Amino acid sequence: MFDFLNQVWLDNTLRSYIITAAIIIFVLLVRKYFAQAVAGLLFQIVKSIWSDLDQKSFTQLVVRPLGTFLVILVSIITFHKLNFPAVLDFDIYRITLKELIHTIATIVLIVTFIRLLLRMIDFISIILHAKADRQKDASDEQLLIFFKDFFKVIFGIIGLLMILKYAFG
Repeated sequence: MFDFLNQVWLDNTLRSYIITAAIIIFVLLVRKYFAQAVAGLLFQIVKSIWSDLDQKSFTQLVVRPLGTFLVILVSIITFHKLNFPAVLDFDIYRITLKELIHTIATIVLIVTFIRLLLRMIDFISIILHAKADRQKDASDEQLLIFFKDFFKVIFGIIGLLMILKYAFG
């Protein structure tokens, strides 16, 4: 039985593939609960700043992108532990397949992280909208919409610059 697990396929043992698959499946199964726990911690931090928050709306906005980010991060880390097969190491327009896969994984990770930050901005804008509605001042509402879109654009530009820096050097 243990000889079977030590067989090498594509420069990795079968045991390595099984461990990698088990870790990814485990994270897929617990991502919702883990994301809710992390969202709860983030909510407690944010609640210390703003006392009148709705945890349900925060959780609805943050849990899905946080779970997706978690799955992608763990998948990239576990795949990185495997040896890249020499059979698949060929060039595509002077770029190796390994570099191409690494670049795509970096882009996906950065995009999911920026998506998570944009959801946090949406939540903060909901909080500030609720405070602005209490004051009945239209200029506050317009300013809030402007700054929400402004910060989204800024985070989008930062995400694009991170992709250019980390994915393309």
